[in-house]
Order: sequence, then structure tokens, then C-alpha cells
Amino acid sequence: MNARHLRARALLAEAHELGVDLADLLAAAEPVDLPTLAGWITEIETTFTPSTARTYRPYWNLAIRMLGDRRLAELTPGDLAAVVQAAGDRARASRPTSSGRSAEETCVAALRALCGRALAAGQLRVDPAATLTKPRRARSRRRALDDAEIAELADAVRLTSRDPALDLLLVRFHLETGARRQGALRVGPGDLDRRRSTVWLREKHGDQREQPASPSLLAALDRLHRGRTTGTDDRLFIDRSGTAITARHYDLFFTRARSVLTWDPRTPVSAHVLRHTAITNVARLAGYAVAQTFAGHTPPTVTGRYIHASPAEVAAAVAALTGEPHPLASGPAARRRCARG
Repeated sequence: MNARHLRARALLAEAHELGVDLADLLAAAEPVDLPTLAGWITEIETTFTPSTARTYRPYWNLAIRMLGDRRLAELTPGDLAAVVQAAGDRARASRPTSSGRSAEETCVAALRALCGRALAAGQLRVDPAATLTKPRRARSRRRALDDAEIAELADAVRLTSRDPALDLLLVRFHLETGARRQGALRVGPGDLDRRRSTVWLREKHGDQREQPASPSLLAALDRLHRGRTTGTDDRLFIDRSGTAITARHYDLFFTRARSVLTWDPRTPVSAHVLRHTAITNVARLAGYAVAQTFAGHTPPTVTGRYIHASPAEVAAAVAALTGEPHPLASGPAARRRCARG
């Protein structure tokens, strides 16, 4: 044992006689101006990318509501675990079909990010988020629907929907374009190009793409919008009152449709399941590269960046999928690619 260790032992013994333990000494060594959790979030939020901050913000706001006035050094693993539990409870309350796992997983990531930045900045000596564990992901029940199930879904929508004209068109839109729900909610009437028979999609992470669609789908979209618009809306999908639909509309109409589908407990139908179905069908018709471009996925490998499909090839796949000629599917290479897939 060296001299430094001996001096440390002597100091600890003296502190013990004064009724002071190691935790007290560490707390006394912390800066007196430690920020609160709310203050720290405000300080570092802008250091994250906009998309990351957008994803984490609901969970940071929840942490602020529960622990916002607490100083960072006062937070315990139990405090943060309670925030994660609250995130899961909130998800289950807002969406009865949700297990809450996804919300809990994202909440853990959001809290780890906050504490990680605090450690790096010297605001924390011990990471209270280090022991948080992400919930184990359940095996997904999502799969592509077959033709019979798609027909049953359409019948269920006709039977249960309060606006079947709109909801049936939403189902068709996702089955033909493979759009995410976010993409449908953001599309406006000006995003339809009847000459090229495409729709401009704006989806997650700011990604945008021109997606081929059948001419009859674009005509139906335009017809529904023109019949309902008040002239001031900037969204394509609007209800009978002329109000743009929200994510809540999706939740309600799918919940009603699921109530009469006998196979729903095995495969809960949603906009994502319809997107899954569309991508699967395009992959079967035209192969992986075309399906990847159709889905708007980023290639997972460097090689994948060199094998992306052209707009003509995607259009040819859409023509084969819908049984309608497409104005962009004019090249023989595109038709061969689709036939070969």
C-alpha cells in the first residue's frame, strides 16, 4: 500500500468520526450549479439531430413532468425506471392494441442519451441510466395479407366505417403505393401528378420520393378531394367536413374493421401491414432492387447503392401490380425487369 492510499484511509477514518461517509464527500465535490433535468434538456436538445430530437422529445417531456425540478446528480436508476414505466403505460392507454414495448424502448434510449451527454460534460459522475434495460422485442405478427384477406378487409371497412369512401381509398392508397401512414397524412393535392401518374411522398427522416401509382388511383384521389375541399386545405385526405384526417382517424377506422376480422388476432391489420403487403407483392413481381426503391428504403450495403431501380422499373412493377398501363413504364428494360422478377 503506497502513501496515497494510507492518506486516503486516514481521511476516511476522520470523516467517519465526523459522521460523514463517502457519498457525502462525493456530493460535496459536485459543482454547486448543477442543472436540473429540465434545464439540462433545454441546454442540450439542440445538440441532437432534428430527427433524433423529434423522436426523443415526447419522452424528454414526460421526464420533465415527472422529474423536471430534480438536479441531475439526484436522479436514481429507480427514478428513470419510473419514467420508462410511465411511457409504456401512456402508450397502452392511448392505443389499446399496443404492448408499450416500443415506447419503453425509445424512452430508455432517450434517457441514456441525456445521461450520456451529462457524463461527457462532467455534470454526472455516475450514470443513473446505465442499468436501464430495453424490453425484449416480441416477434412481430406483421405479414403480407393474401388476396382473400384483402377482400375481407374491404368488406369490414364497408361494414364498420363511418366514412367508407375515404377509408376504402386509404386502404387502396397504401396497397398500391406502399406509403407509410406519415406519408399519407402529409400528401397534398398538389403532390399528385396526373401526367406522370405519380404521387410525391414525404415520410420519416425528411425523406421524399416520387412514387408511381395507377392512373385510376390518382383519378379517384383527385375526385374525392375535389368533392370535399373547402378550398383552404393543403392535405389530400380530408373527411366529409373538409377537415384533414389525423393519425387518430387511422386508429379508429382500423380498430372498427379489426372487430369483425376473424384473423386479426394473428395479424392485426394496420397501415404498416398494408405497406408490408405492397412491398412484398412488388418484390415477387420485380425482385429485391425494385422493391427496395418502391419502399423508399436506404440500401443496407455499399453494393446496394449501385443496384437501385429506375423510376421506369418501379412504374413497370406498379403496372403489373395494378393491371393498368403506366406512362413511365415505357422502356423495354423496365418491362423485362418486371417480367424477370
